[in-house]
Amino acid sequence: MSDERIESQEERLLVLRDKAAREGFVVGDDVLEYIAEKYALATTLKGALINVQALASRKGVPVSLSIARLALDGIREPAASVAADAAYEQEVVEPADEWAMALDEPEPAEPEPDAWDEPAPPVAHESAAEEPGPDPTVTGTLFVPPAPAAPSAPAVAHGPAPAAPVPASVEPAVVWFVPVRSTKKESLVKRVGNLLKVAGIKRAVDDGDLVAIKLHFGEEGNTGYVQPVFLREVVRQVRKQGGKPFLTDCNTLYRGKRGNAVDHLNCAVHNGFAHATLNAPLIIADGLDGRDGVDVPIEGFTHFDSVRIGAAAVHADAMIVVTHVKGHEATGFGGAMKNVGMGFGTRAAKQRMHSDLKPQVSAEKCTACRRCVKSCPVRAIEIRETVAVIDYATCYGCGECVAACPYGAIGIQWKTEPEAIQEKIVEHCAGALADKDGKVVYLSFVTNVSPDCDCWNFSDASIVADIGVLASTDLVAIDQAAYDLVTQAPGLPGSRGEGLGAGVDKFREVTGIDGTVAFRYAEEHGLGTRVYELKTLD
Repeated sequence: MSDERIESQEERLLVLRDKAAREGFVVGDDVLEYIAEKYALATTLKGALINVQALASRKGVPVSLSIARLALDGIREPAASVAADAAYEQEVVEPADEWAMALDEPEPAEPEPDAWDEPAPPVAHESAAEEPGPDPTVTGTLFVPPAPAAPSAPAVAHGPAPAAPVPASVEPAVVWFVPVRSTKKESLVKRVGNLLKVAGIKRAVDDGDLVAIKLHFGEEGNTGYVQPVFLREVVRQVRKQGGKPFLTDCNTLYRGKRGNAVDHLNCAVHNGFAHATLNAPLIIADGLDGRDGVDVPIEGFTHFDSVRIGAAAVHADAMIVVTHVKGHEATGFGGAMKNVGMGFGTRAAKQRMHSDLKPQVSAEKCTACRRCVKSCPVRAIEIRETVAVIDYATCYGCGECVAACPYGAIGIQWKTEPEAIQEKIVEHCAGALADKDGKVVYLSFVTNVSPDCDCWNFSDASIVADIGVLASTDLVAIDQAAYDLVTQAPGLPGSRGEGLGAGVDKFREVTGIDGTVAFRYAEEHGLGTRVYELKTLD
């Protein structure tokens, strides 16, 4: 039927009404009759209806006959004739706010042809030729986190407290949000691209910038990590700004599938991340064995005066941080701060974050290969007979020997307190973000919210239903917003969140750890603010 001419006006109207009902469009009979008079093929009728709805959605006005005439024939009627057209004319002259300008402005040309981009569909196709930009709904409410509960108090709701007064000196950060549910039947992948636009990727990425896209490739067997299809869109948006993107992470401290660059890259490809599918190379930020780092000085913190960050992260011009929000067995919460701080720390830095103790040598495993001796920056290790011996009076616990030993003879010390490791992660964030003011955009997926880290070789059931995706240029605000969204969602039956109602701190209940210590510590040291305004794109 789609290829045959429909002679009857009534049959054409039936096709249009059926399409409108299926898509949830609110369209008056005058518009349907106007379309039915112009076209006779079913595919053309449906395509015309989508184009009219798309233009109305893009301009934020109801579907009207004048909008239909403008969409299909380019006829612009006097704005005063219809109230909706008056609103439309006003927006054409002066966009209401920054989100509209970001989405409506022409995108810069690709620096080179992109074989991954598909051509735009014809006008009469089921998809509109001119894709509508998402309509924003601004909550208008500032979210001010409450004061933390005393350590001895039971787990309490940690969600937003709209009634709390905003300190006069605090300017709220903007956190953009797209829900998983799409009322306009638009791909979440495309809406993630729109998030990057409104969050400020154009300001963060300059032409020719080397752009580190920080992500977690997922341990082999894990399924919670952000899927490659979304990273491909991130790459595409970076390339549109003239940036040169690469996907990156640092090697792990534990000896799983990502402890060195060879295994790490093999694991990444196994999980679907490859240059051929993403149109960007994969670079392990701290090199082959986790020792390719840069000591970055930091000031005014509690634990360190310098932190060792993966060299590729330090040398990158800009950064897009793609985070899978989840729980964590050591920090209570895994968000953007953990992704940046722990993720960009070298293997030695990870040792320092995880432990307040000095490394210890296992005589049974030691082969006296001397790699630890060569790696020690303060010459605190020597070989005595056939075993490495550490001088603890000289050793300051940098962890380089742990990273250097290929036999696991120098034990990883995991002992630390949740508060201390969170603070250390924040301090490594400060090092990783040094000299990158205005050059970082954060993108956090509040989906598949598993109770454990993606470093495990499995993924437990999500503790809440999929919520959506956040974007911001404020590191602290985006983590606070993600935490609040999960807090306000009911726990899922059959998961470790079962029975935890809306308003209950899911992460603290599931892990037993207050994961907001890092938020407060980061805010105190100027890395961002916990006061934010949530703006929704739909």
